[in-house]
Amino acid sequence: MKNDLPVILADRFFSDMAVREAELAQVPGAVCPNSDSPIRFEIIREKLKRGDDTKTLRMIPVLMKMLLGVNRSIKSIKNNPKQPKTHIDKPLLRKLEEYVISLGACSIGYTQLPEQWVFQNKAALHPNVIVLTMKMDRARINMAPHVEAEYTVMATYRDLGIIANRAVGFLRKHGFSAQAGHPLNGQTLYPPLAQLAGLGQLGHSGLVITPGFGPCVRISALYTSIENLPFNEGNEHAWIEDYCTLCQLCVKKCPAEAIYADPILHQSGRITYVDNDKCFPYFHYNHGCSVCIKVCPFNQVPYAKLKERHQSRKSQ
Repeated sequence: MKNDLPVILADRFFSDMAVREAELAQVPGAVCPNSDSPIRFEIIREKLKRGDDTKTLRMIPVLMKMLLGVNRSIKSIKNNPKQPKTHIDKPLLRKLEEYVISLGACSIGYTQLPEQWVFQNKAALHPNVIVLTMKMDRARINMAPHVEAEYTVMATYRDLGIIANRAVGFLRKHGFSAQAGHPLNGQTLYPPLAQLAGLGQLGHSGLVITPGFGPCVRISALYTSIENLPFNEGNEHAWIEDYCTLCQLCVKKCPAEAIYADPILHQSGRITYVDNDKCFPYFHYNHGCSVCIKVCPFNQVPYAKLKERHQSRKSQ
């Protein structure tokens, strides 16, 4: 019976969240999924269902704080102003950026939300997105697969969730409507949004590779009524796709052999390289794995140096 309580509590929590998320879709102006949208993988529910509680229970304190943050991100929507502002001036936007950086975010970008990146049966309150990243403890990630690596991933989810909720509070205080997209259990697929916002490029591991910290980051999003954000155009990091094709290190080093050299083409037309049916079981029983982050050259070598090497190799 001792192992059943976390599962019972999680089921109750996520059932309640599902109701609240469904209500989002009924809000005028909310962005809803289309037929090409992916299904959200319920990672925490799946971990709890699989048992092996010696590892799961070790993370319960940080997990509970994460779930409180997830709950707040949806529950606090009722605090939005009734007639929100839609335009922000540059000094206030700069204050917002300085605020989230002071809280611990490492980069911020702006994009608009395509329907295809909203998860099936979910919705986002607004189409205008502020994307945030937060770096993880690289020394701990480099121990993967290890409990210390797992802890830093969970702690970053927790801390970035706090930042997202506080940033939304800042926006509401200044008259804007906003919804915090918690880094865990969000309503949209974050890596493509981070790429659209100009913060990095999707690698073959399914993670966004950023210029500052490679794939050693977590991502969250703020959906807001602000219509005049400096939305990103273009992608200066697109060369990384070619680098990944030549590198293949995450393919070779993946303990579960879950990252493929050749792309997986989904019915929607979306291309991925990770087989979740192989990845997740190993991930669950081996401290959240993170080996693909550890071995990625962008986690070990400065971005500018790798770009220079790649350009030199291509020119030969």
